[in-house]
Amino acid sequence: MMIAVFRDGGIILIIVAIILMIRLKRAESNGVEVEAVVVNVKENKVRTGRQVYDEFTPILEYTIADTVYQSEALASQGDQRYEIGQVVRIRYQPDNPEDVMVVGDRRYFFNAAIIGTIGVLIEILTFLIH
Repeated sequence: MMIAVFRDGGIILIIVAIILMIRLKRAESNGVEVEAVVVNVKENKVRTGRQVYDEFTPILEYTIADTVYQSEALASQGDQRYEIGQVVRIRYQPDNPEDVMVVGDRRYFFNAAIIGTIGVLIEILTFLIH
């Protein structure tokens, strides 16, 4: 009984990962590509247990049809990936111009990959135990 619950959980995680990947790929392919300028980089101190590290969140500014938008890109830990004034390529969603992805930044897929990997590992474990 308990193994069936774990097996179902693994299948659900795999399905969730696939759905996330499909949404990300759709956002990537349907997004409109424009240039954005890094206008600011927010710096935060993040504590995880005993470890403290710096987190850098770039603020991107871009113009669409004479309207100026600002959005945050993914934060990076430990190293500052972007400098103020740097020009980057982004994709925005036509129905929500503030929803952006930096072109070529594969970190957007990280969570989906982790969820899928955990689901596969659960399936392997339930197969081996059963």
